[in-house]
Amino acid sequence: MQDRRDDIADLVAAGAVDAAAQCALLAVDAAAPGPAARLSALHLASLGVRYTAEGNSSAAREAFDLALDTAIGESGTDDLRPRLYRNVAAALDAAGHHASAARCLETAVEHGADGPAVWQALGRTRLKAGDAAGALNALGHAQRLKPSAALTADRVLAELVVDPSAAAAHRALARLEASRPDRASVRWDFALARAHQLAGNGTTAAAAFRRVLEHADGELAAQELALARSGI
Repeated sequence: MQDRRDDIADLVAAGAVDAAAQCALLAVDAAAPGPAARLSALHLASLGVRYTAEGNSSAAREAFDLALDTAIGESGTDDLRPRLYRNVAAALDAAGHHASAARCLETAVEHGADGPAVWQALGRTRLKAGDAAGALNALGHAQRLKPSAALTADRVLAELVVDPSAAAAHRALARLEASRPDRASVRWDFALARAHQLAGNGTTAAAAFRRVLEHADGELAAQELALARSGI
């Protein structure tokens, strides 16, 4: 089975979607799992195909590995469900189905998924789906677990949906500057641009929106992209 894993990893790295899928399916068939495990394994393999096609090789390898683990019975049920729902949520989010992605992440949490990355992903998908209040709830929990500049940016974006006033924008600017990341971040710049826009700093906002659009691929939801474009 390790040879199969290595072969799949090489094929994923080469972007050979069809060959990676065929190799994974043959490995699942050879393991002869029961019906429930087979269904889960095949679903995970399909996610691996999707991630490979999108060029996300890290997520693709994880999905294929979990598919093989499931097929040979090395992934316990208690561990499988949270990871399965998180993988499905990531695929739905990438496809623009943010509300469905949020529901999958909520199910993952119900089955034991935890940690700042899970709660941040839930908050971000809720925000993209238009549920700013729900986003703040999840992002606040993530911030309590492990504060970060990325979390501050997402919380600011949600807060400015709830209260888009100039006063709230000025408070947001102070918090963003205090959390400025060492490396450029699309969502942090987007939050900065939005705060400047609502604070009445049109020129500064437009410059920040331009920076966002230079690197926004995959980082922003469709409505967020539209907002960035309209701010220039």
